[in-house]
Amino acid sequence: MPDDVDWLVLTDAHGNRKLAFQQVDHLKRTTWPLPDVPMQLHLDLTVPDRETLEHHHSGALALGAELRFDRTDDLNEPLCVYADPAGHPFCVFVA
Repeated sequence: MPDDVDWLVLTDAHGNRKLAFQQVDHLKRTTWPLPDVPMQLHLDLTVPDRETLEHHHSGALALGAELRFDRTDDLNEPLCVYADPAGHPFCVFVA
């Protein structure tokens, strides 16, 4: 993967590449879950407990996320599915 101005590469403390982002001039907003324009990214993020999930729920909404699915009442795996401002879904759940 090239290290140039079109890429942002996140590394761990040892310099190992962990996550990369590529800049593009235009990207259509995903229509997920409809198949017309598929998602280009999906992140699953975990938090240690319900209180932290509630805290990050408020933060995600404040930053422009849209709640797409709320499963916080699930006793085994509470989670929320959001879409970022470009429509890309991501999940935050209690691990």
